Amino acid sequence: MVKGFRPGKEPPQLKKQRAKQQFGELSSTQERLVELFAERTPQESRMLIRRWIIGLLVTAVGLLVIAGVLALWSVVAAVVVGVLALVVLGLWWRLRSQREGFEEMADVVSGGGRRR
Repeated sequence: MVKGFRPGKEPPQLKKQRAKQQFGELSSTQERLVELFAERTPQESRMLIRRWIIGLLVTAVGLLVIAGVLALWSVVAAVVVGVLALVVLGLWWRLRSQREGFEEMADVVSGGGRRR
């Protein structure tokens, strides 16, 4: 908690600074997540993660359907779209399996503290 601000209401710059001190050395991807979560409340961050998970799943299923339709027209195009669908499905699986960690990071960064 930052002195002089209500919990979760400090400016994003202070949230980012606090998160970098707490998490230590961050990769570039983790830094972008910290910046993204610092600008949102814990609830908004959790909703964003949920939207990512649903969006990736819908995209993967849509690409698989498109690959099926393309198989009637061009096998090469169907294979390319099918591989892309599998990549998106892999991203969905990784995000879903790491959801709890992302939500905990979002809570810490956005000022909600730990959920447990």
